[in-house]
Amino acid sequence: MSVVEDKVTELVNAIQDTNEYKRYQEAKNKLHANPELEQIVFAFRQKNYQIQNSKNVDLFWEVDHLERENIDIRKNPVAEEFMTAELAFCRLLQKINFRLVGGLNFEVGFVNER
Repeated sequence: MSVVEDKVTELVNAIQDTNEYKRYQEAKNKLHANPELEQIVFAFRQKNYQIQNSKNVDLFWEVDHLERENIDIRKNPVAEEFMTAELAFCRLLQKINFRLVGGLNFEVGFVNER
């Protein structure tokens, strides 16, 4: 194995040892135990993803509308814990990604964006 592959394995192990990852896994398992709720949560997440990746929409209004439309989901403690844990874990992964990209002088944008 190369040095980079070894370090990636170390990074994966370190991530798996974080509170964010452990909390996410626990919340995910609880959600999986309730397939009906899981389906509702995943439908909400899919709509949210589509809104976040849409162009020419009022993002604030769309997200606010989605939240209001699905307020009952957040009242369910299993669903709320899963979505909160997922967000915390995603933020951890974003920080790691930003550090990698930032530390490597890798330009991810396009020339016309400058």
